[in-house]
Amino acid sequence: MSISKRLNSSKFFKLNLKTPLVLKPNMKILVLMKRFGTNKDLVMQNFGRQVRLFEQLQRLGHRIDFLCMDYKKFESRKVRIKSIDYYIEPFSLTKFSYFLKKLRSLLKQNRYDLIVPSTSPILGIVAYFYSRKYKVKMLYELQDSFDVYGEYRIPFVRQLDRHIIKNCEAVVCVSQTLKKRIAKFRKKPVYVIENGIERDLFRPMDKGKCRKKLNLPSDAKIIVYIGHITRLKGFDVLLKAFDRVREKYPDTYLLLSGLVDRGISLEHENVIFRPLPKREQVVMAINSADVAVNPDIKNEFTEFCFPYKIAEYMACKVPIVASDIGDVSILLKRYKGSLCSPNDAEELSRKILEKLRNFKRVDYKNLKRFEWKALGERLDRIISGVS
Repeated sequence: MSISKRLNSSKFFKLNLKTPLVLKPNMKILVLMKRFGTNKDLVMQNFGRQVRLFEQLQRLGHRIDFLCMDYKKFESRKVRIKSIDYYIEPFSLTKFSYFLKKLRSLLKQNRYDLIVPSTSPILGIVAYFYSRKYKVKMLYELQDSFDVYGEYRIPFVRQLDRHIIKNCEAVVCVSQTLKKRIAKFRKKPVYVIENGIERDLFRPMDKGKCRKKLNLPSDAKIIVYIGHITRLKGFDVLLKAFDRVREKYPDTYLLLSGLVDRGISLEHENVIFRPLPKREQVVMAINSADVAVNPDIKNEFTEFCFPYKIAEYMACKVPIVASDIGDVSILLKRYKGSLCSPNDAEELSRKILEKLRNFKRVDYKNLKRFEWKALGERLDRIISGVS
């Protein structure tokens, strides 16, 4: 018997809640997520998509709890931040039972109206099982296409995850391109909630003052890239493009910040690396630049993601040059000279040079829809059964 037939014949996977996702106001919602992500402690640093989105639901009157799997420090603790309870439990092959025990305890004790797994297909599988066992509706929050996650290499995880996406009550994904992919096999609605921006933080600032505070060259041209510094996201392409830019403008600097992959050397002429531990410093770094770049190459991750940095660049009104991939294409297609072919250092350098020749702020439109408040209100309408 094929895997798909076994899944469909399973008693567990035949359990489906027939009522639509129409829930009462002031709901009790349990969110499952990883404690660590994007090189940060999402709980203790109060950071990330899930935290920002569900803070908004708390503001709208719902009760939000988080159960966070800790696969780094293996801690067991409870933290309360902004009236939200975060239950942290160790997560590994040997400690898996502790996590499940805590999940069962929370479900029994608090009788949640909705369970929301995120950040991992393993959490999706766990949430789906217990949503059926305790008759709790489930919304699957897909911050990425999980095909690129290591968990998908575990036997049957891919097949189980696809089945869950197809059958759970609601799916929210991060991008229009991911929605189109999921809609090919899921007949029920798929909703999109992009990554958001903190508009009170990410805003235009005086370029000279920002450079002075960050101790950057005052009169040179600066290109900025904020994010994961890896070949999988086009760093080699960016470096080649940068060298070509410097053939025209030798006094140009490349300002970098983010997690650096092993094997990546930043020992390169006119390359500046700054850790930028504070979000305010990230804003200053973007505003210090003449051009902000996103050099992604096309792969299973970049095609379906929604980079935080693009909306943050846009909020600072800095000229952008980015690879023509996924939702980035949708965001920037109306702004001349902002898109270039993926994996093309020559075109990337040419587009950067065009921006450098005549720096001016860009008035990017419709950014209000990416404020966390607006995205949270959209999520509230989704879980209340309003399309």
